[in-house]
Amino acid sequence: MIYQIDLANFGSFQGLEWKKTVRDSGKNVKQFQRLNVLYGRNYSGKTTLSRVFRALETQRIPLNYVGSSFTVYGEKGNVAHTGLAGHNYDVRVYNRDFVTDNLSFLVNQEIGGVIKTFAIVGEQNKEIDDAIAAIEAKLGSVEGKAGLRYDLEAKRKERDHTRSAHTAASNGLDDKLRLHAAEKIKKNPNFRSPVYNIEHIRRDIATTSKPGFVALTTEEQAGRIRLLKQEALPEITGTLVVALKLDSLTATAEPLLSKTITPTKAIEELLKDSALQLWVKQGMGHHREKRSTCAFCRQDLPHDIWQVLDEHFSKESGDLETSLDAAITSVTNEIGNIAALNTFTGAQFYADERTAFEVSSKALSQALAVYKKDLESLKKSLETRKNNLFQPAALKPPTHDAQEIAKHVADINTLIATSNGKTATLEKDKAAARDALRLADVFAFADAITYDKELGRIATLKATSDAAGTAFTDAEKEVRDAEVEVQALRAKQKDERKGAERVNALLSNFFGHDGIKLEARDGGDKATVKFEITRNGKSAYNLSEGECSLIAFCYFIAKLDEPESKGKDLIIYIDDPISSLDGNHIFFMFSLIESLIAKPVKKPDGSNSYRYKQLFISTHNLDFLKYLKRLSIPMKKLPAAEGVKAKSVADHEYFMIERSGASSNIMLMPSYLKDYITEFHYLFHQIYKCKDQAAAAESHEPFFGFGNNLRKFLEAFLFFKFPYHDDKNDSFERIKKFFGDEEDIAIALINRLNNEFSHLEAIPDRGFRPVEIPEIAKVANYVLDKIYASDKVQYNSLLKSIGEPERVG
Repeated sequence: MIYQIDLANFGSFQGLEWKKTVRDSGKNVKQFQRLNVLYGRNYSGKTTLSRVFRALETQRIPLNYVGSSFTVYGEKGNVAHTGLAGHNYDVRVYNRDFVTDNLSFLVNQEIGGVIKTFAIVGEQNKEIDDAIAAIEAKLGSVEGKAGLRYDLEAKRKERDHTRSAHTAASNGLDDKLRLHAAEKIKKNPNFRSPVYNIEHIRRDIATTSKPGFVALTTEEQAGRIRLLKQEALPEITGTLVVALKLDSLTATAEPLLSKTITPTKAIEELLKDSALQLWVKQGMGHHREKRSTCAFCRQDLPHDIWQVLDEHFSKESGDLETSLDAAITSVTNEIGNIAALNTFTGAQFYADERTAFEVSSKALSQALAVYKKDLESLKKSLETRKNNLFQPAALKPPTHDAQEIAKHVADINTLIATSNGKTATLEKDKAAARDALRLADVFAFADAITYDKELGRIATLKATSDAAGTAFTDAEKEVRDAEVEVQALRAKQKDERKGAERVNALLSNFFGHDGIKLEARDGGDKATVKFEITRNGKSAYNLSEGECSLIAFCYFIAKLDEPESKGKDLIIYIDDPISSLDGNHIFFMFSLIESLIAKPVKKPDGSNSYRYKQLFISTHNLDFLKYLKRLSIPMKKLPAAEGVKAKSVADHEYFMIERSGASSNIMLMPSYLKDYITEFHYLFHQIYKCKDQAAAAESHEPFFGFGNNLRKFLEAFLFFKFPYHDDKNDSFERIKKFFGDEEDIAIALINRLNNEFSHLEAIPDRGFRPVEIPEIAKVANYVLDKIYASDKVQYNSLLKSIGEPERVG
C-alpha cells in the first residue's frame, strides 16, 4: 500500500509536503487507505497526480515533466523520482496516458492510430486445468504450511540461519585478526610494519604453525629489542695479545736465587744478622768517600773500615746483586704490563657480544690476577736474596693457568671479529629481529584466541551452510521447474481474441452497446492478431467522446485479466473515467467498478477477500462522486489493546484536489462533499470563505470566483425560498423579496457583483482589473447576515455541513 506522496516539483504540484497539508481538524496527519476517492474540478491536478502512479507503473517519468521531483511512501519502501526502476509495487493506472499508449486509435482516428492487443486466459481446458491444479497442489504455499513452496521456505530459513552462523563466526575471527593487525602489529614501532593487514597476519600465523618453529623466549625478545635500538658501532681495531713471561723470568731468576757465594773475610756478625748486613751495605753508599764519621752515631769511622767491608762484600756478591736488581726490574715491568694487556671495553661491542665480552674480560682479569701473584712471588724471592746475598732463596711454584688465559684471549678476539662483522649486517640483523619479534607476538596471539580450534569450528559451520545452500538450490530448482511447467500450461490457454471478447462483453452487459465492438482480426502475416473497433460489423470511425470513454475503460477493466495482472496485489488508480456520458452511463460505469473491482469476494470461512491491494478513483463529476459513496467499503482490523477485543473499521478515505493559482494541493474532502455531495453546499462554503477579506492573502481563488458562485447560490437558494415567480418580467423579483425594497443600495451592490463579476462579455475590460476584495467581503457578510436573520436554524445547519461552528447572536 502507498500511504503518502511528497510532490516537490511535478506539473501543477509545487512544494507539496504531505505531513504539512493532509491533516484533519485535530491536526492529525491522515494518509491513503485501501479505498481512496478523490474529487477535484477540471484542471485542478487530478490527472497530474495520476501520472505519479503511472510513473510507478511504467518506471519512467512522463514526457515533458523535465526536472520533476517526488517521493512516494509505502509499505514496500519509499520510491523517489530517481529510483523508479526496480520497486516492488504492482500499479495499474487508467488515465489519459493509458489511453494514448494502448488505444492511440481513439486519440488519432484520422492518422492511423492502433489498439494494442492483449491476451487473457481463454476457454478452460479440463485436462490442462487438472494438470495445473495437480502441480499447484504439489507446490502448495507458505501460508498453507504444505507443499514444495513451504519446504522451500523452510530450507531458505535453514540456509539463511546456517549462512548467518558461518558468516558471524568467520567475521568474528576476521575482526579479531584485523584488530590485532591494526592495533598491535601495525602501530608497534618495533615491528616497522606500516602496511600490515588481515592477509599478512594470516600468513604469519601459517608460518608459526609450521613444524620446527620456535617462538622467542622473553630473554631473547629483550635481546632483539636491544638490537633494534643499537646504532652502527666503529670497527674495533687490533686484537688482544697476552704474552706471558713468567717462565723466562723464572728461568733467569732460579740461578740467581740458588747461587752460593762466600765473603773473602766474612764478618760473622753480619752473616748472622741479614738485616744488619743490609743496613751496613746500604750505609756504605752514604759514607764512602763522603764522611769520616758515622752519620748515625757521630763516631769516627775506623781507619780500616772500607778494607774490612770490601773483604766481606766481595766482587762476586756485587755482581750477584746487580743481576738480582736486573731480574727484579724485569719482573716489576712484567707486573706493570698486566694492567695494559686488555684495553678493550664493553661499549665497543654490540649488545649480544657486549655481555659475552664482559664475562670473558672479567674471567681474563681474574686469571691475570693469579698470574700477577706468581710474578709478585718471584719478585719477593729475588728481593729476599738481594737482601741476604749470602743466603740462597726458595722459589714458590706458579699457580696461574696459562691455557685458561689463552682461552679467554681467544674468546675475546672471536667476539671482536663477530662484532666487527655485525656492522656490515646490522640492518639485515635488525630486519630478522623484527620478523622474529613479530612472529613471537603473532604466535602468542593465535594461541590466546585458539586460532586453530576456531578455524575448525568455522570449517564445520561452512560445511553445514554449504549443505543447506545446496538443499535450498535443489528445492528452488524443483519449485522453479514446476512453476515453469504451470506457465507453459497456462500459455496454452492464452488467447488474444478472448481479450476483445471480454471488452465486448463488458460493453454489452454494462452499457448495452451491441453495435460498437472490439474485434480481433488476423494480421497481415496471418500469424498475429490485431484489434479493430467496428460498428455493426464495419470499421468504425468518428467515434463520439462518450463512445471512446466507454471503449477505453472496458479495455482497461478487461486488461486486468491478462496474466501479468491477474492474481497480483494490484494498486489500481482510475482517473476521471466520466467525460461526456449521460446519467445512465455514469451509473453503469459505477456498476462496472463495483462489480469487477470493489465488491469483495467471500472466502469459504465467510471472511472477505478483495480484488485489489489498493484502489484510487478520482472524478470531477458530482453525480459520479455520489455513486462512489456507495462502493463496497473495505474493512480492516485494529490491533487489540490489552483487555479489549480487536475491532474492524472502514479502510477508506476521501480527498479533495484544489488548485490555487498555478499550484495544486491535496487535502481531506470537506464534510459537505463527503457527507452531502451537492454543489449547493460547495457554493455556500465558497461564499463563506469570502466573509473575511484577510483570507484573500492565503487563498484568493474564492474571491475571483465570488460573482459566479454568488449568482448560482442565490438562484438555487431563492428558488427554494420563493418557488413561484409572480412577475416573470422582473429578473430581480426573488432578490427584492428576500432582501427587501428598503435596502436598495445593498441590492444594487449584489446585482453588480452578481452580474459584472460573473459575466464579462459586455464589459471585457473588467476581467483585466484587480478584484475589489473589500466589496466582496462586504457583500458576503451582508448575504450571510441576511440568511441568518431569515432562518437561524437553516443557517447554522449550513455552517455545520461545511464544518464551521454554529453562529450565536
